[in-house]
Amino acid sequence: MINNLYPGARLPFTHNYIRGLVSKVMSREDCKINEIVVNFVENKAIKKLNTHYLNHSYFTDIITFPYNDKRKQIEGELFISLDTVQKNSKLYSSGYKMELARVIIHGCLHLAGYNDSTKKEKELIREKENFYLSN
Repeated sequence: MINNLYPGARLPFTHNYIRGLVSKVMSREDCKINEIVVNFVENKAIKKLNTHYLNHSYFTDIITFPYNDKRKQIEGELFISLDTVQKNSKLYSSGYKMELARVIIHGCLHLAGYNDSTKKEKELIREKENFYLSN
């Protein structure tokens, strides 16, 4: 399920493209999707989620909530801040569509069990993102 919860924001991708991207990543990671909800929100909403659930009082581009830890029946929810994605696309000179695709992939990789707490984990997840962006 895909929800654009950002009033007035228009997504640069069709829902079919987003579903296809999520399906491709999860399939290649040998994960079966039971349910993944992708929510597009504004900075105010992402900060509220960060504060409430993670005790962080700042903006992020994505928050991933895995609802189980079964690779064969993935259930989870992604909250993506379109504001932060836009800001990061300028910061990294990556383009808005490319940055948004990267963030969607990043969330899927978290649901597939990848972390990004250490330098080594960050390098691996970035390699995976780049792989899926190029294929």
